[in-house]
Amino acid sequence: MAVLYRTGQWAAAHRNPLLSDALELHRVLAVLLFAMAVCRLDPVRGRCGLPLRAVTLLTAGAAHAVLAKGLYAAGPPGTSFAADDLRAGAQLMYYGGDAVEVFLRPGPRRAVVRGHRTAPGTAGGPGSRPAGAH
Repeated sequence: MAVLYRTGQWAAAHRNPLLSDALELHRVLAVLLFAMAVCRLDPVRGRCGLPLRAVTLLTAGAAHAVLAKGLYAAGPPGTSFAADDLRAGAQLMYYGGDAVEVFLRPGPRRAVVRGHRTAPGTAGGPGSRPAGAH
């Protein structure tokens, strides 16, 4: 994102409709891939553990916030956004990034047991009672 917003690529994308569409597609796919990696949506062996995913999310969030603060101060080269529009966009990027980070924050996985049922009245089954309850 820093390369996009801190070089002339952003301005070039706004001059060329095909490049603009390719950029939008790239951003959507990158966000989906990032979210899937952090949330661990697919059960793939050898995935990174919770600490690495949490650090990755926090690092990406910090980089996003730094870029948003930089855009608040100065717009992308080659563009002529109004100061109020630029600041509003930078604030949306800053606070929106925080909201997404909270939403994507990784948590411990819950084990899902499929097809396992216990008989009524046995430990953990429907209708079971705590010890000593009659």
